[in-house]
Amino acid sequence: MDFQIGFNEVEIDALENESVEAVWTYYNVQENQHHIVPDGRADLIFTFDVQVGGELSNIIPLISPPFTKAHFIRVDAHQGFIGLRLRAGSAGAFLKTPLSKISGSLQYGKYAVEHIPWLENLCSDKNNISQLITDINQHVCATSSQVKSSMVSDILSLIHEAQGIMQINNIAHQVKVSERTLNRKFTNAVGLSPKQFSSIVRLRRAIDCLTNPCYAISSIAMDCGFSDQAHMTREIKNHMGLTPSLLQKKLNTEILL
Repeated sequence: MDFQIGFNEVEIDALENESVEAVWTYYNVQENQHHIVPDGRADLIFTFDVQVGGELSNIIPLISPPFTKAHFIRVDAHQGFIGLRLRAGSAGAFLKTPLSKISGSLQYGKYAVEHIPWLENLCSDKNNISQLITDINQHVCATSSQVKSSMVSDILSLIHEAQGIMQINNIAHQVKVSERTLNRKFTNAVGLSPKQFSSIVRLRRAIDCLTNPCYAISSIAMDCGFSDQAHMTREIKNHMGLTPSLLQKKLNTEILL
């Protein structure tokens, strides 16, 4: 397959594993810096250098667990990535370690291998991108899908249906457990607390609205469940390090969603 410039999603058999939400690639011929937005999910990623003839070298695995704050990454010229985006609550299919133990801390190289030993088997140089994708595909297809508890699935559904606005005590009441039990089970599976995940759902919706220059920021705040524009500004600045107006200017140039 051709390794296309920019961010692209690819269709491979690994998507039949119910723990995998998407398989993506990223490649750029120029050095660049990107602002990565929290999405409440974990990614298994391979980064590598692309040689002139298309061969891959310096293949390094990493685990990107859920983050609550955006972060910058520097991408070198001719550096490529292949990633598996895992469904929220399903990372346990791959990890030896509870996701909650590594959330917010990128696991790079040997540290990633400690949590997923088979990653090391894929780090020898490859003739091309297709070979690496084939090898990743074989390992993922051999991994059993993570069966989320019905409680975690119900909590995720309620948070998304309410677009991150529902109070946690109301969610606990609907799934018929205490808030303490809800927080423990959800955090162990997803790597974030229900409150943190709800905040990210609101953030992502607000960012999507900010891509429309005709959408007034004050209206976005109300429509996305913030008490007022000042509340949304605080939340976005906490997650992204930018005010909504500055974020809106950067959306089309520096951010990978």
